[in-house]
Amino acid sequence: MIGMKLLAVDGLAYEAGRLTKAIERAAKTKTPIELILSQGEVFKTARVDYHGGLRYPHLVRDGSKPALLDDILAPRAR
Repeated sequence: MIGMKLLAVDGLAYEAGRLTKAIERAAKTKTPIELILSQGEVFKTARVDYHGGLRYPHLVRDGSKPALLDDILAPRAR
């Protein structure tokens, strides 16, 4: 589905808030989220059977490995 554009969520024109509400609603029901997608002249309806609610991933440091992200984010010396 690379290069596809999201057009609608549950039959309504896409807006970020609508997608958020659809994910919240799906957490309380067994109904899948319905998406209408387009790629050029091709349209596709996809039903996403996800009921896990909103998720906010975060990074957790693995102390057994080098702190590469710290090195990347460190200020450059001038």
